[in-house]
Amino acid sequence: MSFRLPLSTRQHLFAQRISLSSFRAFSTHRLTRTCPSCSKPLPTSLPACPNCWSIWNIPSDTSYHDIFALPKDSNPFVIDTALLKQRFRQMQATCHPDTWASKGLDKQDAAHALSSAVNHAYQTLLQPMPRIEYILSANGSPMEETDKLEDNEFLMDIMTAREEIEMVDTIEEAEPVIRENQALIDDTVSEIESLVEEQRWPEAKQAGIRLKYLDGIRKAAMEKS
Repeated sequence: MSFRLPLSTRQHLFAQRISLSSFRAFSTHRLTRTCPSCSKPLPTSLPACPNCWSIWNIPSDTSYHDIFALPKDSNPFVIDTALLKQRFRQMQATCHPDTWASKGLDKQDAAHALSSAVNHAYQTLLQPMPRIEYILSANGSPMEETDKLEDNEFLMDIMTAREEIEMVDTIEEAEPVIRENQALIDDTVSEIESLVEEQRWPEAKQAGIRLKYLDGIRKAAMEKS
């Protein structure tokens, strides 16, 4: 199973690194737990060493799962979010630009690029919707803005839910819609988990599109708060 960043993300990160003064000063290094410069153990898998204050970029094709040392071979959609959050906090403490502020502008810029990449990977894996979009793209079935469903009954239910939300003024009034929608989200997430496990990418994409509609209902309801 191949896990590469979506092309648009790779291009964005590449352009970002080009614009930094650290691009020429710092090479890239694969994730490791040993500093490539001083050989001391690193606090995280990121190439940022608080011992010798060396810092490098990571290759743009590094998978988000690998950044956080999360398993991806059995089922990349199944994420231990508590572990993800713990490792994210550890990594941000290591590569946050403020930590490198006294080490020179080049190193602070490199830390900013590394911190931004880690934050983007974290936000992608944390929630089911961006996570399935990432996994589908990594497996050759990217979701597009033009993707549509042929399930007219489902689409009618979505339209009805939106109308009900538009008619209320508070989140308390929207609670019945929120509960029903969350139940559908939970069912869809479970379905996606099974489809990803079986690597049934076309069906997983259709389920991902449904989840996107349901997530839209959730966000619309939250705006009533």
